[in-house]
Amino acid sequence: MKRVGILTSGGDSPGMNAAIAGAVTAAEQKRIEIIGIWNGYDGLLDEQFLPLSSSRVRGINSLGGTILGTSRSERFMLPEWRRRVPDTMASTGLDGLIIVGGNGSLKGAVALEQAGIPTVGIPGTIDNDLGGTDFTLGFVTAAETAVKAVRRLTDVALSEKGVFVVEVMGRNSGYIAMFVGLATGADFVNIPEAPSTPQEIALKLSQSEESAIVIWAEGCGDPSAAAETLKAALHRDVEISRIGYLQRGGTASTLDSFIGFGMGAAALNALSEGRRSVMIGVRNLQPVEVPYEVAVQTNPIPPYLQQILLPLLNTR
Repeated sequence: MKRVGILTSGGDSPGMNAAIAGAVTAAEQKRIEIIGIWNGYDGLLDEQFLPLSSSRVRGINSLGGTILGTSRSERFMLPEWRRRVPDTMASTGLDGLIIVGGNGSLKGAVALEQAGIPTVGIPGTIDNDLGGTDFTLGFVTAAETAVKAVRRLTDVALSEKGVFVVEVMGRNSGYIAMFVGLATGADFVNIPEAPSTPQEIALKLSQSEESAIVIWAEGCGDPSAAAETLKAALHRDVEISRIGYLQRGGTASTLDSFIGFGMGAAALNALSEGRRSVMIGVRNLQPVEVPYEVAVQTNPIPPYLQQILLPLLNTR
């Protein structure tokens, strides 16, 4: 390959910039030109290209967000728009694409492969919901951000003898909630993989001190009704705190910067050596190539972690 494009798609996640830097560094070593594509798949459709070099990516490894911008492209979901991509690739001399994003972004990569375009994916999502990898890029940073927030709320709860229901992100995955609950010593963790009723949560909290912290994964739905049930059952003040998009922003953790750079380099190397239709995951801190059909499957919480978490899940 002589010319490779790279784009970031879907929700941004800490570590995306490190992946870009890793791909650029590996490309220069192989004397391959690498082209940044603005605003995800929308930029690919609109031919918004920017040549990248080591000077352009210097110092971005821990920078939050993505220097290439991102989007959730509605146009790219339509076959008539996707059919334009092979012509765009040919006219601009792009031999392959590196696609950084979550489940939807990888499904877009699958569609491009079906059109004959070589692609390699990188799991850029805080949700940790892709198969074949220990961590997705940005998960560790998001979990650390949520942990810091919950520790502050714990101080308030202890002082005021109240109950906080803290909603964390993760879409349909309970990974962030699980890590936050265990790291902060929360009183209860509600995750979509093992959801509990408000009555079950109230029963568990009735056995604890007056103050309590409940970690609530967004995949369990709106916690408002549960908060009202807890308030009535426990006769305590119950507050909802949504950490929200703070979890997606800020400086990438050391681990996300480290694995992101490695993923970027491994993705460029795979493409240049003729391997395609794989996502670059990480196992034991080593980059691994995961077939798309495995990557887009749900990443289940391992049984041993569910066992550790069991006392925080329910009273049964």
